[in-house]
Amino acid sequence: MPITLRQLLPGTVLLICALFATPAGWTVEPEPRRRSKFAVPEPKRAQAKRFRLELQIANGHIGSVFIGCQKGATDAYDNGLDDMAPPPGIGGAGYTFLISPDRKHNLYKDVRAYADTIQWLFYAKPGRKPVDVSWDRAQIPDGWKLYCARWDGRSETVIDTVNCRETQKVTAESTMFFRFWMVRDKAAPKE
Repeated sequence: MPITLRQLLPGTVLLICALFATPAGWTVEPEPRRRSKFAVPEPKRAQAKRFRLELQIANGHIGSVFIGCQKGATDAYDNGLDDMAPPPGIGGAGYTFLISPDRKHNLYKDVRAYADTIQWLFYAKPGRKPVDVSWDRAQIPDGWKLYCARWDGRSETVIDTVNCRETQKVTAESTMFFRFWMVRDKAAPKE
């Protein structure tokens, strides 16, 4: 018996799914050659066209930020791809966010276009405790090298450069920037 939305009680969770007819009966998912456009899995080649890396933050006002690349993205703020960071919290937590290349936006998610070298800038201002930034090495795409280095925000050089496949964490004990940059591996084929 069908029901209307007005008949639902407040707080009711509505689950909607699609059923597909098969010779053997009804299934929730169609056979592979009839895959719905809403199906989650993507071919490996399509996954290589974009990536997202979560930078997990300990003692910051947000728990993580995301850097990534996707076809069609730019180095400017892209509505629908990039997300603004929330304002700083209270209670002694550090203030952490990504900075847009034009330095006009504090970002929670920064997606860039693919290039031979891509760079992101992360800002950390510790509160009562140092800010730790960590990542999962498995999220770094094949054919690319990711590096991180401390930067004072003024000089032309960076210090304490780490290969993100070998190291999984950096720490800010005072206010500083971290430069993350991804470089195409010379041995890897171009996208």
